[in-house]
Amino acid sequence: MRRRLSGIFLAYLLTSGLVFAGGPLIVTGPGALQPGQAFVWPAAVAIHYTVDSGPLSVNPSGQTVITNAQGLARVQSLFQNWQSVSTASIAYAYAGPIAGISGGDVKTIQDFNIVKGSCNSGTQSPVIFDADGSLLHALGLDPLVIGFSSTCKLDTQAGHIMSAMILLNGSFQDGVTNATTNNFELSADQFDEAITHEMGHFSGLGHSQINLDLFQNGQVNNCNVDELAGLPLMFPVAFCQSRKSAGLPILSPDDTAWISKLYPGATFASTYGTLSGFVFFSDGITAVQGVNVVARRMDDPSTTADESKRIAFSAVSGFSFTGNPGQAITGDNTNGSSFGSRNPALIGYYEIPVTAGIYTIQVENIDSSFVGGSSVGPLDPPAVTYGAAEYWHNYESAFDNAAQHDLITVQAGQKISNVNIILNGTPPRFDQFEDGEVRLGPMEPFVFRPSRTPSLPRTLS
Repeated sequence: MRRRLSGIFLAYLLTSGLVFAGGPLIVTGPGALQPGQAFVWPAAVAIHYTVDSGPLSVNPSGQTVITNAQGLARVQSLFQNWQSVSTASIAYAYAGPIAGISGGDVKTIQDFNIVKGSCNSGTQSPVIFDADGSLLHALGLDPLVIGFSSTCKLDTQAGHIMSAMILLNGSFQDGVTNATTNNFELSADQFDEAITHEMGHFSGLGHSQINLDLFQNGQVNNCNVDELAGLPLMFPVAFCQSRKSAGLPILSPDDTAWISKLYPGATFASTYGTLSGFVFFSDGITAVQGVNVVARRMDDPSTTADESKRIAFSAVSGFSFTGNPGQAITGDNTNGSSFGSRNPALIGYYEIPVTAGIYTIQVENIDSSFVGGSSVGPLDPPAVTYGAAEYWHNYESAFDNAAQHDLITVQAGQKISNVNIILNGTPPRFDQFEDGEVRLGPMEPFVFRPSRTPSLPRTLS
């Protein structure tokens, strides 16, 4: 099955086109009191949400498979996954059925538009049950979209999320598998993970990329448990077996670290330290935006588990800087994006919360297929940077051994800065005083790879 370009593009619009990093979903722009800060829900206030009053899932014959009561209980319990993170301070509260439409059951595109309008105005933050996938179809989205989330209203000066929404595709739980109609099933645990993923976006989290080799090697439903343990729930696509079926908690270490950083609880500072630094091109001067930085715990040889795969945390360089600073040359993009700092000192900066331990630091490119609603970091499409596949060590240079690495010990509450990485073999810096012209080549269409199996759709959100 191939993900349709139109479906991905529309999903991108519905999520506001703003997925900044392994970390925050959106960061504040130049008009904010503190540019470059993560958008979060206001502190000390439970996040109130409303829920569709219809069934969560019906089969093609119209028979209810998952009732409203079951769906509501499921939503409430899955929000609890984020609320229960001991080092975070975030809370959610059910505020009743969706308001603004008769009965609170969102059945038609007209209903959806009314409810989306109320979300845009900040009136409510709805969770919509698309019981048979018909709303996604009416929106022009791919039937393989498990769900999506959208920030609706933002306080761009204070950096607060004021309202947001989630839509869940109940056709993945209708008990029917029909490849002809693109109706596929997920296990209850896999679907719950997809819901919880959307709740992460709803809370202000972006996508994270860790243990990318699982995805690139075509692993499906049989992922190595050590690597699955470290694979973020906020990874852009769903392809492994459920974490629960492998005996793992629903949230990875990276997930719990970032929800805690955005909403620090009383024990955050006594649990996490911080690693930060800059990524540079080979000149050692020019900062690189859009490179993934991963801190991996050193493996403990006394255990059977591989801690270097299980305990890992990430951020994208330049996640606080805008992905579109604007330019006046063409006359159509003078101001660029309204989101992201314009401070050039942040272009190559990364900052990663980590639990106490001994770590290696490595850099890598963002996977080229992570675009639109599946993007990771501030650049969409992601930049492909030559040399962005190496470890940090004490004697960084543009000509070092990419596999050589040194260890960094981090204590809880400790902030270790200037862990800087110089990429190997990148092209020379463009001379800002160079004469001549820069020609743009023809647009190249992006071709999406087929899904690796017809039974496991990818999560686009």
